[in-house]
Amino acid sequence: MKLSKQQRKYLHGSLLALLAFVITSGLFLSGGLKKMEWQVDDLKSQLLRSELHADKNVVILLVDEASLATLDPLVGRWPWPRSVWADVLEFMSMGGAQGVAFDILFTERALDADKQHSEHDLAFVDATAQSGIATHAMQLLHDPSNPNPNKPLPELFHDKFALPDTQGLQTSANNTYYISFNGLYQNARTMGVVEFSPDLDGTYRRTRLFRDYNGDFFPVLSTAPLMDRLNIQKVVETQNRRTLYLDDLAVPLDRDGNYQVNFYKHFETFSIGSVLASVEQLRRGNLEALYTDPRYVNPEMFAGKTIFVGTSAVGLEDMKATPMESRWPGVFLHASIASNLINKDFITQIDAVSVVASIFVLALLTMMLSINQTSILLQTGYPLILASLVVGTGIGLQSHYALQWDLMPPLISILSTWLLISGYLSATEGREKRRVRSMLSQYVSPAALNMVLDNYEKQAEAEIGKEEEMTVVFSDIRGFTTISESLTPAEVVRLLNIHLDAMTQVTFDHGGTMDKFIGDATMAFWGAPLPDPDHALHATQAMIHMTRKLEEVNTKLIDQGLKPIAIGVGGNTGKVILGNIGSSQKLDYTVIGDAVNLGSRLEGLTKQYGLKLLISEFTREAIYERIPCALIDQVRVKGKHEPVKIYLPLADLGDANIADMFELVETCNKAFNAYHAQNFTEAQRLFLLLPDEPFAHFKELYAERCEAYLQTPPPQDWDGVFTLTTK
Repeated sequence: MKLSKQQRKYLHGSLLALLAFVITSGLFLSGGLKKMEWQVDDLKSQLLRSELHADKNVVILLVDEASLATLDPLVGRWPWPRSVWADVLEFMSMGGAQGVAFDILFTERALDADKQHSEHDLAFVDATAQSGIATHAMQLLHDPSNPNPNKPLPELFHDKFALPDTQGLQTSANNTYYISFNGLYQNARTMGVVEFSPDLDGTYRRTRLFRDYNGDFFPVLSTAPLMDRLNIQKVVETQNRRTLYLDDLAVPLDRDGNYQVNFYKHFETFSIGSVLASVEQLRRGNLEALYTDPRYVNPEMFAGKTIFVGTSAVGLEDMKATPMESRWPGVFLHASIASNLINKDFITQIDAVSVVASIFVLALLTMMLSINQTSILLQTGYPLILASLVVGTGIGLQSHYALQWDLMPPLISILSTWLLISGYLSATEGREKRRVRSMLSQYVSPAALNMVLDNYEKQAEAEIGKEEEMTVVFSDIRGFTTISESLTPAEVVRLLNIHLDAMTQVTFDHGGTMDKFIGDATMAFWGAPLPDPDHALHATQAMIHMTRKLEEVNTKLIDQGLKPIAIGVGGNTGKVILGNIGSSQKLDYTVIGDAVNLGSRLEGLTKQYGLKLLISEFTREAIYERIPCALIDQVRVKGKHEPVKIYLPLADLGDANIADMFELVETCNKAFNAYHAQNFTEAQRLFLLLPDEPFAHFKELYAERCEAYLQTPPPQDWDGVFTLTTK
């Protein structure tokens, strides 16, 4: 069975959509789109999370530049004596804080001059023991150069901090550890792993909430202080690596089994300097200052809260690139995860099967929307709309349901399908476009031609002919026969080329189609091949500019030793027959009909009234509110019974004197009202008030008519219509 053209289109389009699906799915499943998807996820985070605040029970204490400057004369340069941290712990414990997690490693003891334990370390150990709220940092790493890999953790450390009940958690190749010094870890409430690895593009977005060493698991710093708060006894990861259960709390994981941080832009943050200044006020017994002076912090503000202590000072090297900021204190990552766990504020990544299904559906939809579009605008517009819907849906799912739908695979599916379909349409339908281009390239401007080719199938069927409402414009050189008799053939050709080139350019500039040259005359029309609802306006503007362009034309003629010329331009709007008209050997894309004939007659009438251009009442009806049009006469052309009013456009849109020209139109109307009321004395007076430019000949003509009627009144059936006896 032979397939129709439409069926072949759909068959080929379906195969191309399938190819786009295979390519995009392959890229997605192989991880080839990960980096681009991360960038898109970052943009979504910035859009949806930039105004959000972390949980009020999560607080950050920062070692910032101000803290370093303030404490430098008191305790010296960084790292500070550990008694400073003892003061912080005691202050937080006094205020009723639930936990203090240090994003700072204290792995080595500081010794005094006698190589004994430093009093500062002892103070920190004692504060850790007395407060019972401290979470200290540890590291678990894979170090290929470690000469003593997989060294067992201290038994007390293992027994106290290793999770007792885990199932299915992912293991790693960690073979090295760094833990707090003896005494500190022995008195810590919990220990938290601070290792946090970036994605391949260097940005920190995800982690694992539990890290392993020699078969045992330990919580990361964000999770460790919450184990008691959330009363977590058992940790289980599902077999498909997509969910982590902290007892009954289901924590979604991404497709690689990692926890994706749901970022916040704003945190309740304090400078360590202000806390230590408050400690000093307490020691002095100045309790009132903690309540009244904004420079100090009231410890009660930390009641029931989990505090993360970290650094933001540039020199302390804990600034990370994240979706929210290119340089973000690393402690904010831990605080974000803690807030996620407290509020159950998670991101759930849609499974790969659903993403692949969306790739297929969108490839098919793109093909169906594009395959029948002849307009480049629509071929491009529909996929853009579809892509916009995909982006909007992705943002909406994440905003309202915390569902993360990969956007790059469906967008690339749309793009690749559109490119393949566009290439197919270009290859299979280019021949028809070339034929239309050949037909119309002489009539319209290149820009207009490109727009026509977007709808080339209608133009390719123009041989059939169709009725359209359009505006037709004729122009002609006054007295060309006499001019040409005084010129050599070469000079005639040169004159015509200069003039016709200028008229064609004006036509193209105003969206018109140059139909033909008839000797020294031109015929142009508006409204085809490009539909133009304002064809009357654009044609009238072109007529005005044709007369203005004449000054430039005459300058060129004089420069070449030729005499200046004058032209007349006439235009009319009405129903015409449009099509390719002629023989099988020679076709013209043109218009015919009574409306065309009237346009030609109006061009001829410009000589009789001494005016450069005239339009019919039908053209004026479409433009009179925007273009001032002076009533010139009401005429009955030869061969027609119905009279037609003719008008002179006086100014273009944007002309400085357009308001004055509208007032001049009123003067003309008053003169004609008096003329048709047979008040010829008043009419004559009003006509003579008109300015010489452009009415010099016209007002003399009417003054003579009025004078003649004053001498010999018109018959009783006079209707004021001037009947033309010649064409």
